[in-house]
Amino acid sequence: MKNKKRYLSLFIVIVVVSSILLYKHQTDAETVNVKIGQSNQFTKDEIKAAVSTVKEKFKGYKGCILTDLWYSEKNSLAVSKEEMNYGESYERVVGEKNVIVLLSNFKVDSSGGDGSWKPNSTQTRYTWILIRNNENGKWRVIQTEDTYTDADHIKVRIGQSKKLTKNDIKTAFDTVKKDFKKDKNNEGCTITELHYSENQAIEADTVQAYMEDQNAIVVFSTIKTAPTVVGGWDANQTMDNFSWTLVRDSKNGKWRVKGAGYAFEINLFFLTNAML
Repeated sequence: MKNKKRYLSLFIVIVVVSSILLYKHQTDAETVNVKIGQSNQFTKDEIKAAVSTVKEKFKGYKGCILTDLWYSEKNSLAVSKEEMNYGESYERVVGEKNVIVLLSNFKVDSSGGDGSWKPNSTQTRYTWILIRNNENGKWRVIQTEDTYTDADHIKVRIGQSKKLTKNDIKTAFDTVKKDFKKDKNNEGCTITELHYSENQAIEADTVQAYMEDQNAIVVFSTIKTAPTVVGGWDANQTMDNFSWTLVRDSKNGKWRVKGAGYAFEINLFFLTNAML
């Protein structure tokens, strides 16, 4: 009789714990606030399919809870345009009807997720870029970007990277900002945006000797110039896609700027120096 009571108690405990875990899992899924704005480009079913793809992908974000996920035609087209300006070729490959951008907010627990997020933080406007092969194809996440404004009021966009950590990229950004600020030729110029895209960086890596492993990075920026500037800059201009190539001696070494300019100019610089 005692054994039966013991087994019954154990069974009740198992059921309760399982119910709590199941409830938590369902609650996490159900508390995602999904908003789908009006669209002339996609049907609601197409957008819902993209939302489902992102939710499935997000399951791999350990220690993170997705809270908001939304589609805005205006934001989607703006991000797509920026990607095109920064050298991405998604639309050229599959066509603009097969590229969609979703935005999200999510919470990070005390572990910092996978270690790349700030513990106990909330990430906002995290960007998901999805493509499909054709209008009947399935969406797949092709790129994600962490988008925010840093302490210096510079818009930061960090795309996912296979060779560099988020901290590697952030420290490269800091090096670019310091180098830019101390150069007197840049008086009257302001960096308004810093951007890292692995695909675009690979396209700019003409000379492999400077781009091996984790000891080189190409950072892209937007620079605005004042009515009166020095150092050969054009006045009242917005310079998009201005590139910075940085190198370091080892994985734990400090970044240093090796060259700056547009990708084509940097490639010629490295190619010329490599041949000397």
